[in-house]
Amino acid sequence: MRIRNVLILAVLLLGLSRLDAGAIEFPPEPPKKLIVHTVKSGEELHLLAGYYYLDCRQWPKIYQANMGTIVNPNKIYPGEQLYVYVDADWTPPFDLDAYVAKWRPYLLSGTIP
Repeated sequence: MRIRNVLILAVLLLGLSRLDAGAIEFPPEPPKKLIVHTVKSGEELHLLAGYYYLDCRQWPKIYQANMGTIVNPNKIYPGEQLYVYVDADWTPPFDLDAYVAKWRPYLLSGTIP
């Protein structure tokens, strides 16, 4: 009886391990392009994420790619060069300087237009 239980358990474990290994297939990552961005006065990570990814909440992507440069994600400094990985076919969606000038005052005051 004991040997039978061990054999059943072994068969189940071997079968489950095969299922786990091939059950999930992820699509390949689309090709990326590296942009070296030189920080200007007034820029912040969430504003850069809004520009490069069209989503300010994606700022951790930029932070993680630049952890050797950025000490505190709340402070980036003019002249720092940051690596930003975007899709290979990325083109600038709008003027970054105008975007920063428009949205930074609202972000600093904590209000939304």
